[in-house]
Amino acid sequence: MKSIITLAVAATIGFSATFAMAGPLYTFSVSQGTQPTNVGIITLTQVDFDSVQIGVDLLDGYGFVNTGGPHTPLAFNLNGSGALSITPFTTPLNGVYASGVFSLNTGGGDNTPYGSFGIALDSNAGNGSGAGYYGDLLFTLNREGGLDTDDFVRNADNDPIVGGSYFSADLSNCAPDATSCPDFGPTGAQAWSDRRIPTTQIPLPSTLALLGLPLAGLALSRRKKK
Repeated sequence: MKSIITLAVAATIGFSATFAMAGPLYTFSVSQGTQPTNVGIITLTQVDFDSVQIGVDLLDGYGFVNTGGPHTPLAFNLNGSGALSITPFTTPLNGVYASGVFSLNTGGGDNTPYGSFGIALDSNAGNGSGAGYYGDLLFTLNREGGLDTDDFVRNADNDPIVGGSYFSADLSNCAPDATSCPDFGPTGAQAWSDRRIPTTQIPLPSTLALLGLPLAGLALSRRKKK
């Protein structure tokens, strides 16, 4: 009787776990602005109920800068409310790079001509290409009360063609030590307005752990039977 109860409980947990799916995995691979349309791929990955990982994979030699405009290194918009925080950066490590440190600005920022955004990453580095961070970004954004990949939305400055942008960045190319490009390339705002919607969802890490419980229950019941 105990083995039947064990199996029933495990099966119920497994059935429930299949519905505890993460928010969709979204990618933004087409951009517009000063840089090439394929300058970077932005990926949103659900980590758990209140955390989303944001990755920005730039072409080699491109980086995030502060320039006039006003421009901000990275900006985006969120639906909903709740206290926001960033888990220490994976790249750059803890948000620290040669010329400055990235920090979360919940007051937002501007990236002319793509308008204003509610959330931004600021840098305390100086202006211009010489103080830029030439590399990819990878960090996790957390929000009390929950954060989903669907909470990332277009900004309110709706363009009649693209309908606003999900992300914007201030970018330049050619790192200070780049041997193939002795002069810095153009610096300016870039925006991502094309969101790719996947056909399948990805289970949360906690869901994957739950999915293993039915198998564990089955193995335990068989051992007791023997």
